[in-house]
Amino acid sequence: MSNSVRELNARQAFQTHCLAQMGVVTWLSGSQTAMGSVYFDAQPWQAHGEMSFDSMSTPAVQAKMPDMRAGFAERVETPIVKLPPQEKQESVSHLRQQLNAAPEIIVEDLQPIEERAVDIDPQPETAVTQITQLNVYAFALAEKLLIISDVPILFTQQGEIEHLALKMAQALLKHPADNWQSYHLSWPGELKNPHFIMRTDWLLGLLESSVKRWTQSFVSDVWLVVAGANIAQLIDDLPADSPLKSYPTARIVSLSELHRIPELRKEAWQTMQTSFFSSR
Repeated sequence: MSNSVRELNARQAFQTHCLAQMGVVTWLSGSQTAMGSVYFDAQPWQAHGEMSFDSMSTPAVQAKMPDMRAGFAERVETPIVKLPPQEKQESVSHLRQQLNAAPEIIVEDLQPIEERAVDIDPQPETAVTQITQLNVYAFALAEKLLIISDVPILFTQQGEIEHLALKMAQALLKHPADNWQSYHLSWPGELKNPHFIMRTDWLLGLLESSVKRWTQSFVSDVWLVVAGANIAQLIDDLPADSPLKSYPTARIVSLSELHRIPELRKEAWQTMQTSFFSSR
């Protein structure tokens, strides 16, 4: 037999190496000696396209392969990139420009907050009205008539006074009030601080702003019906230049009393007739 050496190509050499790792040391028939070169990629998990085994035997590919020890590549230290001072300053300036340009980022919010303790002199409380509690229902009807009525704190007959207000509006306006809205106003409501509860000037401001909101859709002069002693007193305590004092106003007992005592309705009707139609 010939003792010549048989040269294995790259694919056969790699197969021979893999078989040897599994314990198979002889896979070619005969006793001819076989030799070949096995090539390993430094990072076999990174595939950069298809590469044949035959192409790995070229000098260009072999030159890219690092020295291997026991199947592992030598550790390569990653160099630390250091920016020159000028480039670092430009990066910081660019970041500042981005922060200033973004509307949702406020640079001042990133700064530490300095807190200082100051003495606050409380303003003297001036009682502008004797009414300290208020609970009313209001009805804006037909973009013309506004009825504001006192109701008890624990009131459960809202439906009855709504029906009564609609009947009053129909009688005064001479047509059904199909367009209407009801509101509820309470003072002090959720306020718990005793220093704020006694601010009756806030109560008057709340009343004025609420009436303005309730009547903002009215297309003509407001007819105002003030029903109840508390709301009538608040109207009286408003400043002289308040818009509420310029409205034609009828003052009657509360709607809850009119509902409870029907005999009072005749007097209330006469008062409203006099207030709204006597000058015509």
